[in-house]
Amino acid sequence: MKNLLRYHFKVYLKSNKLLLPFLIYLIYLFTAYSIMPYAIVSSFSESAGVIFFIMTFVGFSYSELENPVTEQLVLLKVQNDNLYYLSRIIVLAIVGVIMSVIGILYPVIGNIYNHAHLFTRSLILSDIVFGFVLHCTMGLLGALTGSLFHPRIIKNRKIAILMVFFTAVLAIAKGALINEIPSMDFVTWVFPPVYDILVTLTGCEFFSLQALVMPFLWGLIYGTVLITMQLHFLKKNKF
Repeated sequence: MKNLLRYHFKVYLKSNKLLLPFLIYLIYLFTAYSIMPYAIVSSFSESAGVIFFIMTFVGFSYSELENPVTEQLVLLKVQNDNLYYLSRIIVLAIVGVIMSVIGILYPVIGNIYNHAHLFTRSLILSDIVFGFVLHCTMGLLGALTGSLFHPRIIKNRKIAILMVFFTAVLAIAKGALINEIPSMDFVTWVFPPVYDILVTLTGCEFFSLQALVMPFLWGLIYGTVLITMQLHFLKKNKF
């Protein structure tokens, strides 16, 4: 597994496709936290939502990186399809964690620099812990969503781009869609539970484990389903 992760990271870093997502996120953080004071829960929720969008792009672009011939050669050497594809998912998860660390450290450092005046109240340890978990959850959901539209799963790349964009938007905006068309509630559950998680934090002054445990559990279940689907389709749709 270690060698696979090293290989995937080497391929990814050489592509330079990782630079733009991080740059976009840093620009967002700089812009968002230039206004103060900011409510902690709402700012972390917004930041996590942005990570979902960015990691969806990361997952989608990452799925197009590897050359099919090279992939076949590596699979022949590894002789374990599940291990190979899971190592790719782990790489995306690590990228999401790194981005989440940046998303939490930036406001924490900014708060120290501004003499604890960046937020509307004092920043406490539970804010950092829950905020980090929230960012990681959104990042993983985004990465899994984007990577599901793999070239071997959706061969028409123009359609794949439209589908991944549509899915990412509805993951955030499905609450507004349900309000306009209540009957859509029967359909929108198939989209990533980003709205379902973030809506539990609307209007909250503090993070609450009791309020977040079910949404996070739903996110974990949904992520597991995405991983299972991806492994199934990639092994089914051969080169």
